[in-house]
Amino acid sequence: MFILANDEDPISIFPSEIRKVPKSLEDVVRTTKFNKSEIRLLYKGFKQECPSGAVTEREFQSIYSHFFPHGDCQHYTRFLFRLLDRRKRTYFTFEDYVQTLSVLIHGTIKEKLQWIFRFYDISDDGKLTKQTFETILRSLYNLLGPNSYIHQPVTEDTLAKHSAMLFEKLDFQHAGTISFEDFEKYCLCNEQLMHSINILSSSAI
Repeated sequence: MFILANDEDPISIFPSEIRKVPKSLEDVVRTTKFNKSEIRLLYKGFKQECPSGAVTEREFQSIYSHFFPHGDCQHYTRFLFRLLDRRKRTYFTFEDYVQTLSVLIHGTIKEKLQWIFRFYDISDDGKLTKQTFETILRSLYNLLGPNSYIHQPVTEDTLAKHSAMLFEKLDFQHAGTISFEDFEKYCLCNEQLMHSINILSSSAI
């Protein structure tokens, strides 16, 4: 059982059909950088959005659609879901969620950069390509929706040019692919980017 409210109020965060016992509160605290009070607060919010305690990709997409009602979140949530579903079970739990938050909020710079790189590495081969950037950027533009564009909707040509520009900045070895080492080196030398990563980390997921 997952003890969060108090010692007399055990709560199971898994629906009965999954039949898996989650870790104790102490175990979650030990494997993250949150304290017990923070875990309890995070769990309260998680339980409100995900009463069953196990979130499928379709449910995750539905949650995101409430925050981005004018956009198409299907592709973006698919990429994010694959990182939350750490054990490839077709769903993620509170434990998966809070461990991801722990990295994004309290992780070291290297841990945060590794997470971001994995988000972009949709092929899971340790390399980023120009097509990778274009795919991720398209999913982000689709997520935000047409109402977010300041001047005019982003065309495929604009998207391709933007992706190529970003890729060229990181592919300073002109290898045609970007490794984590290349990605890390570029980010650490970009003060504005590092500032943005720290700001985004404070409002992660």
